[in-house]
Amino acid sequence: MRKKVRLAIFCWVLVGLTIAPGLSAAKEQEISLVQALTLGMDANYAIKKAKLTWDNASLNYEKNKAAQPLTGSRSSELQLELNLWQAEENYRRTKDQALLAIARQYLEALKTEQERLWRSKQLEWEEMTLRLLEQQVAKGYETRLALIRQENKYHNARQELKTLEDNYDQLVRELAVAIGWPTEATHFRLMPVNTALTWELSEADCQNLARANSLSLRSASLEVELAQLALERARIGSALPVEIMEMENNLALANLRRDEAARELENTVRQQYRVLTQLAENLALNEIHIATVRENFSKVQQQRQVGLVKEVDYLAAEAELLQAEYQMSSAVTNYRIKKWEFQQLLGLDLEVE
Repeated sequence: MRKKVRLAIFCWVLVGLTIAPGLSAAKEQEISLVQALTLGMDANYAIKKAKLTWDNASLNYEKNKAAQPLTGSRSSELQLELNLWQAEENYRRTKDQALLAIARQYLEALKTEQERLWRSKQLEWEEMTLRLLEQQVAKGYETRLALIRQENKYHNARQELKTLEDNYDQLVRELAVAIGWPTEATHFRLMPVNTALTWELSEADCQNLARANSLSLRSASLEVELAQLALERARIGSALPVEIMEMENNLALANLRRDEAARELENTVRQQYRVLTQLAENLALNEIHIATVRENFSKVQQQRQVGLVKEVDYLAAEAELLQAEYQMSSAVTNYRIKKWEFQQLLGLDLEVE
């Protein structure tokens, strides 16, 4: 009996050893931005509720539209249509906000990964500089004050890296919650994002697209039509003059709200278009800067191969290159987020590959 028990335990140990590496590997999964957005759509309760509300508004609209020839009126039809547009607008706004938040978290995590590479190399350089300075102080070539200053730089670099790593872990945890990722498998590797860093539409095209796709403008126009119908019915009915005046004011208010919404949309499109243009210019400047840094680093590598560059200077050059790459990553992140915000304003889906 004991032999059987021992044999069974031995078998389960073998099974555990076989499965454990697979589980460990499964925890480190790759995930793309497209996958993160898809998971986020499925995991977001606000999106689900807004979608069901929109579905109900659509069902109610179709149900009443079918009965409209018998019992309905133009006014009630417009009210149902208004409810439908408002429900769709709420769904789109809820979805856009949630997806943009996930995309921003994803890009921030990627950017922080790039910064961590730079900070790690910076720490490595500060540590080597400290060790060399200690040797110089021991030989009497440098002062204790210089050593204290370098020790402070080294410890500050360590603290900055530790803070950055904590921030990265927090970003990843928040992203995991947003996309409904299992809490026991929060370790995943984010794949690079490949989207065009250009904008092809003119400002005039953007204005036309925003007006055509704006559900809030459609709703405002329906409110004007509803107010107009109410006024016409009051004029041909037995409404008092004061009631007619009130409905005239309601129509004027509806027109003002529609005009105000149109002007706000126009101004927002103009402002965001300019911001996007400025970010594109900043992106171009960063591309020139990083090309220069890479060229200089290539020269340092060549000098190192023939023994003309000290190891500490080579580390400094590596850190400078990684810093330039981080700055480029920040510029790319800012551009992509603003581009996605602008696409949503125009009623377009996020351009994600």
